[in-house]
Amino acid sequence: MKILFESFVAAFSMFSKIPMPQIDWSEKNMRYSFIFFPVVGAVIAFVLYFLFLLLEYFGFSPVFFAAAAVFINVMITGGVHLDGYCDTTDALNSHKDQEEKLRILKDPNVGAFALIYTSVILLLQFAAWYETYLTPDFFFLVLVSFVLSRSMAALAVVCFPCVRKTGLASIFAGYASKKTVRTIICLIALLCVAAMLYVSMIVGSIAVLFIVLSFYLFYLMAQKYFGGITGDLAGFYIVVSETGILLISAIAGGVML
Repeated sequence: MKILFESFVAAFSMFSKIPMPQIDWSEKNMRYSFIFFPVVGAVIAFVLYFLFLLLEYFGFSPVFFAAAAVFINVMITGGVHLDGYCDTTDALNSHKDQEEKLRILKDPNVGAFALIYTSVILLLQFAAWYETYLTPDFFFLVLVSFVLSRSMAALAVVCFPCVRKTGLASIFAGYASKKTVRTIICLIALLCVAAMLYVSMIVGSIAVLFIVLSFYLFYLMAQKYFGGITGDLAGFYIVVSETGILLISAIAGGVML
């Protein structure tokens, strides 16, 4: 139980800004930490659902909700995945060789492409949250995506080859009990898929198809341009997959209105 608790703390300490007790990081307590990565998504989903109920009850405008939803997602995660998205878009748009792309991922400076693509993704999220507030038919689908996106990212880290031996993804993957993590993460992902299909067979199927296709394309991209997975690339995938499901839900809600 102690190892599981410390793995839980390690996951939340690394992938969120939620205050956690201090622990001594070790191979043992990082062994199962990826199992709790989707739980971070569940917490974000719960907070956003509570925010939706609260603002709807008091009659707040969709603009306020959309801004608050984007803000809360960034604040809970500390922007760690958005940072990975920034670095990855910079690297992909550099049109340099693989070694130079990997160097850009490690560069703390923000490039022009990162600013452009981050502005675009945040605007898309804002617009989609706005529409979701007006037509919340598939709001639950969006909430599930926070868990599913992290499940798929965790699966990528423990299944794809890691580029670096000293990077964050490599350390977590190296210490992970891979067979156990894969099994539990796959079960969580299947539960998420079932939940999406339960909400709507048609829209849920589109969302699941998007997740499967985006995961496959993500694998091809990671292999072709970077030679494997890194923490930044995992963050990039989370941001893109969450935004994709959010847009699908918003568009579906608008079409069915």
